[in-house]
Amino acid sequence: MIIGIVDRPKKKLTVFSGTDSADGARVVVRDSGYTVGYVELSGTDNIAERAVTACPAALPQREWVGGAGAELSASIIISTLGKTPLLVDAVTAALNQTHRHYDVIVVDNDPDSGDTQRLLAGLDVAIVAEPRKGLSHARNRGLQAATGQIVAFTDDDAITHPEWLAGIADVFASLPVAGVTGPVFPKELQTPSQRYFEARGGFPKHLEPIIWDAATPVVVGGPLYPVTTARVGAGVNMAFRKDVIANFDTNLGAGTLTNGGEDLDAFAQLLAAGHSIAYSPDVVVHHVHRRDMAGLKKQIYGNGTGMSALLVKSVLRKPSTLVNLAKRIPRVVARVAPGSARVVGENGDVPKVLTWLELGGFLLGPALYLRQRWLGS
Repeated sequence: MIIGIVDRPKKKLTVFSGTDSADGARVVVRDSGYTVGYVELSGTDNIAERAVTACPAALPQREWVGGAGAELSASIIISTLGKTPLLVDAVTAALNQTHRHYDVIVVDNDPDSGDTQRLLAGLDVAIVAEPRKGLSHARNRGLQAATGQIVAFTDDDAITHPEWLAGIADVFASLPVAGVTGPVFPKELQTPSQRYFEARGGFPKHLEPIIWDAATPVVVGGPLYPVTTARVGAGVNMAFRKDVIANFDTNLGAGTLTNGGEDLDAFAQLLAAGHSIAYSPDVVVHHVHRRDMAGLKKQIYGNGTGMSALLVKSVLRKPSTLVNLAKRIPRVVARVAPGSARVVGENGDVPKVLTWLELGGFLLGPALYLRQRWLGS
């Protein structure tokens, strides 16, 4: 599968992965700062021309104004253990944004190893150390170091589009929102585990703008919304006004027993405080999904533990939510019932073990969260 981006005015394809021997292509189509399509094609002939033809001719309508955020300052924050060579590409993409007023902060979450310093030698980037293990600790260290009006987060295995930060700033300058999220497309689909992740839904990647708030219907936000907020966005592509975002919960996220949920918790806390979050199809990130089954299994298990940990946190904070959440559990069960799209995937070949791992994580998540809180106290 060829993965790439098509510049519609130039009818030019930039390929991220895949070769001409592939059986098809999935490409994002861009025009004048907008995402105008996400197209899947069979075969690899004339990809750019066919992708352009498949998209609406008119530019999409948005509630925000292109260029409105040009004068806003921003800090891009990338947390890493320094173990993946993908970090270099992630930082290079972050350094090559069209937005003018910004800096890039890399949080080294394993400073004693020296790996991050070695990988990024020669790049014009600020590296700050956070020896306390855990993604939430690292992100909080990034927040502490950030000077921008906007703090934008991505991951060390992701590529931000050159217009990513400019698109984020335009939304903040145009709308009274506290956060901005956007689509996360696969950067490669070369291994079974990568295909399985996408077949189960992957990260949000739809092309309809949404303004999320606490009043958004459950039918849109998901059965446990707004306590769980997976449809709002993902930590690999999220940004906040620095004056409203609080520290991430250090009992959640990678590097803790719960192994996830810190990004979704941040969304939930903003929504609960009366803020809104804009999902913009124009702030594009491409992510390298886990290349092996071991990595995917750990991720899916963490999805389960993180989700139920969020539920427990919500009930501990406001016990009256328990009854309402209990009423919604049957809808969650329906999503993972035999034959559901999440279980079998779009091609019907997703291993059932992934569903069992997610369910197992969901059942263990409450105990893991409580233990993590006790360990952190």
